[in-house]
Formats: sequence, structure tokens, C-alpha cells
Amino acid sequence: MENFLNWLKEYPLYAVGLVAVVIAFIFVLRAAAKAYSRYYERYRKEEAEIKRLVALKEKFGVLTEEAIKNADDEELLEGVALSYQLKLQKEERQEEEFGKLRKEVQYVYALDVFTQEKAVRDFFRENGDILKDIIIPAFTMIGMEKEGLMLLPLKLMYDEKDETTSLDENKVKETEKFFEDNNILTKIKEESAKYIKENSSLFV
Repeated sequence: MENFLNWLKEYPLYAVGLVAVVIAFIFVLRAAAKAYSRYYERYRKEEAEIKRLVALKEKFGVLTEEAIKNADDEELLEGVALSYQLKLQKEERQEEEFGKLRKEVQYVYALDVFTQEKAVRDFFRENGDILKDIIIPAFTMIGMEKEGLMLLPLKLMYDEKDETTSLDENKVKETEKFFEDNNILTKIKEESAKYIKENSSLFV
């Protein structure tokens, strides 16, 4: 140890370099640990989501009135939509086949997509006209006409074919805040579940 200290005194520049290397190593080590922690957390979330979807598929893969009747209201909307999504995935012309589904099924599908988005605006930015054109009638179907009509300005704002309505960021934020503050996504699931159970024969 004494020899090492003497060496440091004799070669101070090397000592500074050594300290810098140690600090850099510690920094890299901590960064790597944080990166691994984030990766592991993301992996666990993805794993949990896969397991959840597999369980949902087992419950709703084949829709029956009994399955609908006994379903948890929280997952019924997504379960019914998933059941039809699995069928559509097997078709070459998915949009064409989607258009052949009952309106009630189309509306449920659109409502599920709406609840999956991170923000209200994302529904209109990320989806095609086939869903955007039916989302407001879908709200009306489950007794949420007021909330559905609130989406009309956003639908026009994000319609590339519409030249009469400009993007109003304040209006978008106002609508998103209303939906968040009033737990509208949860209400959509609850009202959809109620409608589906009362009209189960339309979905099997």
C-alpha cells in the first residue's frame, strides 16, 4: 500500500488519470444497472400483458351468451372485441369483412380501440376512417351521446379531407381533460358491458 501511495506522489498525472478511469467505470456501472432495471421492468410488464391477453382469449375466444352473462364488466368490452379481432385476422380483406359485421359489433370494436389509446387525440391520429366514422354513433349506442358529440370537433380537426376545421390545441386539451377528470374510459367499459349483456344475442 505504501509503495502504491509513493507511486501516486511520483506520478500525479497518472493518479489523476486513474481516478478518472475509476469514476468513469462507476458511472458506466450505475448506468448499466439502471438500464437493466428498466429493461427488466419493461419485460415484466410485457410478460404480464401477454398472460392477460392469453387469459382473455381463453374466456372470449368462442363467444356464448353464457360467457357474456358471467363476464366481468371491466373486461367484457375488450373480450368481445378481441373475439372478433381473432376472426378478422384470418381474413385477407379485413376491412371488407369488418364492414360485413353487425353495426353493434362494429361499434363495440371501435369503442374498445378508443379505450386502448393513451389519449383521445390518438384515436383520431392513429386510426382510419372506418373507425373514426363510427365512433360517435358507437357512443350513442351505449347511452353516452353527450360524450360522443364532444368528439365531433376532434374528428373534423384530424380529418385530412376536411378543410373547414383547423387544429385547435386548446379544444383538444379541454376535451382530453374532461375525459380524464370524469373517468370516461371506465364509464365506456361499464356502459358497453351493460349494453352487451342486455343484447347478448347480437354478439354470439
